[in-house]
Amino acid sequence: MTQQIEAVQRMQDYIEQNLAGEITPAGLARAALFSPWYAYRLFRRHTGLTPADYIRRLRLSRSALRLRDEGCRITDVAFELGFGSVDGY
Repeated sequence: MTQQIEAVQRMQDYIEQNLAGEITPAGLARAALFSPWYAYRLFRRHTGLTPADYIRRLRLSRSALRLRDEGCRITDVAFELGFGSVDGY
């Protein structure tokens, strides 16, 4: 069980370090040291979210904090945090 929790923590760390870029299932699997399918299942089991939902929520919360605290432009924040477009943001 601890090996699984450590794998999820590695995936969360990987997401944190690559939040502004593209995060792929293969990248998460490499971080977890498991296959993409098993890494996905572990992540969902231990966080209650799919990796995509977790990434989206983290990006949105980070962007909200930046907009509130730094007064940045919405377009700048959207692109800096890995959203493909302002519409997608």
